[in-house]
Amino acid sequence: MTQGREEAMERGRLAAFCVTALAIQAYATLVTVFLPEFYANALALPVGAVGTAFMTVRVLDLMIDPLLGGMMDATRSRWGRYRPWLVASAPILMLSTYALFQAERGVGMAYLWAWLFIAFIGFSMIVLSHLAWTATLATGAAERTRIFAWWQIFATAGQFSILAILPLVASAYPGDPGAGMHAAGWVMIVLIPAAILLALKTTPEKQPSEGSQAALALRDYVALFSQGPVVRLVLADLLIALSTGVANAVALFFYMGQLGFDRAAASTLILIAYAAAFAGTPLFAKLAGRIGKARALQVGALMQAALQLLMATQPANAFWLTAANVAALGLCIPIAWFLPRALMADVADATRVRFGVDRTGLLYATLNGSMKLALGLAVGLAFLLLGWLGFDPAHASDPRNALPLRTLIGIVPALFSLGVVLCMMRYPETSLREASRKAALA
Repeated sequence: MTQGREEAMERGRLAAFCVTALAIQAYATLVTVFLPEFYANALALPVGAVGTAFMTVRVLDLMIDPLLGGMMDATRSRWGRYRPWLVASAPILMLSTYALFQAERGVGMAYLWAWLFIAFIGFSMIVLSHLAWTATLATGAAERTRIFAWWQIFATAGQFSILAILPLVASAYPGDPGAGMHAAGWVMIVLIPAAILLALKTTPEKQPSEGSQAALALRDYVALFSQGPVVRLVLADLLIALSTGVANAVALFFYMGQLGFDRAAASTLILIAYAAAFAGTPLFAKLAGRIGKARALQVGALMQAALQLLMATQPANAFWLTAANVAALGLCIPIAWFLPRALMADVADATRVRFGVDRTGLLYATLNGSMKLALGLAVGLAFLLLGWLGFDPAHASDPRNALPLRTLIGIVPALFSLGVVLCMMRYPETSLREASRKAALA
């Protein structure tokens, strides 16, 4: 009967709920791909210092995620556990987005550091609350895969739509390298509260039973986070985010510097990747239904590693050849968010069966933390290495920059992708699915 109600969930209501995923991924793409380059290039801050700021703020923010996840799980209100946190994230993100994206030359590192920290707290709140809420919408494996696939499709739409704005603005204002970020910032200030309001209006939140919110002892927390599937998923999520994060951090430098494209063409290449991700989501959802989510993640990571190595060998001024490689890589984009989070939902069910309490928010905090740590380390390590090697963003086409840029766009990310394949070997997905079935019956 439960599964029947899940199957009957209306597409319109699910689509309205997933618009928040669109806002989340649009924001994440801007912050991880374009914001570091904006501060290093348009605002002329030292590239190594920018990388250090992103890395240190991510690491500090990482410590807050488990606290937020635990607080969300313990929240009791007539609006639910996660809805109040989702609402609270909106003003924090709107204010910090204005400060970060509308900044002009003359701001210093303290300004960047402080507003990044505030922005990442707001981002943690919106991601954790929405993902944990998403995990409670279904208990059956098939319906859960379907809901997270919808989540990923809308997330991809967010990446695609925000990226579509940037080439248009770059073409309209070729002499202003910051025009695209200013425009994108205003879009996010409007989109974030609108998406949250739509989710609140259309989707009720299931109230947990009293027993499912009981406190855990310290030994239970140790047992919770030392579970093999949790460790594997967090490590795999860390590696896949490092893989994409390192490549994204240097993508604009590589496309404009070593491959000879202008800013509009470089932004178009990134847009092509996320356009291809629309096809990647149903592709990997179908593959996960046939061979399991863990094996589908392995296949995607292996495919991504091969294509990343191919990207490192791209010749200059060959737009369509580069676009083909970028499109193929775009098919793999969904594996970084969709599959690990769908797998963690099964772990949350197994944890509820084992401990008798619901720790969905706390478990998703571990994934959010690993993603944050990876993206912060990716930007930090990539920019610090570029700074150490004497890289100058104003002269990215210098032949001396070829080796570090090609290494960071292809070789290093491929090694991280291969690490994901190793992490997911012999993953106990079948036993976790059985625990999920027991939780659904309970």
